[in-house]
Amino acid sequence: ARATGFITFNGTRYDFSNQPFYAEKNWGFSLPSKWYWTQCNSFEGYDQLSVTAGGGIRKLPFGQQEALGMVSVHHNGVFYEAVPWKGSMEWNVSTWGQWSLRGECLEGCKPFAVEVKYECDPVAVPGLVFRAPTPDEGMVYFCRDTFEANTTLSLWELTSEEDATGGKVYRRKEPPIIDSARSCQGGAEVGGGPWWAART
Repeated sequence: ARATGFITFNGTRYDFSNQPFYAEKNWGFSLPSKWYWTQCNSFEGYDQLSVTAGGGIRKLPFGQQEALGMVSVHHNGVFYEAVPWKGSMEWNVSTWGQWSLRGECLEGCKPFAVEVKYECDPVAVPGLVFRAPTPDEGMVYFCRDTFEANTTLSLWELTSEEDATGGKVYRRKEPPIIDSARSCQGGAEVGGGPWWAART
């Protein structure tokens, strides 16, 4: 989306017109008990490339929980979405400083695989601790965020062939569609618990 308006920060007004804009609101009882979020839209050498990923542990009816995640990439007018119900999604997120995400989409006419990594030095980039909504305690310091994560993104087309049992085997086609695109302006976040508790 694009937006026109202004922001006042430390008493200074900043006007903007028709600029790229992002906003969301995922609050209330449906907010996951533990989550991660990442985003980057400023890659070196790429004008039309953006990635957003998120996931965590969410509540389901009857006291159940589920871990899930997604990675979505916009590149040169094409949208790539890796979600569990269309292929696979794996995530490995540390308490602070490492976000490693992998996904595959095996549906549609152009299957693909994506890998994205966000990294920051926990000492040099401690992140900003801020409040997040909780079902029982209201707004509490329960989240950490940065826009200074080093980000690397790769995306491959997948080709398939039948194996001996008649199933499909997928392989990454080289060269990648996106080959290790880099940025030092990645947005990354962890929230909830038990992997991180801002209040300790």
